[in-house]
Amino acid sequence: MLWIPHQLVGVPLNFNVTLECFTEAHPTSLNYWTREDGHMIHDSRKYRTESTVGMPIYKTHMRLHIYYIQQTDYGTYKCVAKNPRGETDGTIRLYSEYYRGHDL
Repeated sequence: MLWIPHQLVGVPLNFNVTLECFTEAHPTSLNYWTREDGHMIHDSRKYRTESTVGMPIYKTHMRLHIYYIQQTDYGTYKCVAKNPRGETDGTIRLYSEYYRGHDL
């Protein structure tokens, strides 16, 4: 089972964002993130992935941190969970949100 709290996330240019996904799988699943082109996302200066195993151990909280959002970062991201019994994924769409700063 896979659950995404926010499937549509707006973030302004040059900001950071964290995408979240929750999985429950038995046996334990292999969890990872992809972009809309299907390529797996690896940790870099742009991305940091994080997985926290909960209690019971078949629950996992996945996070994808994306730093300094640029135009090319907008689009679809998928969190994927695979185990010997199958595969499931969830989609999050990241879109541009205009930011005006603080009004006086």
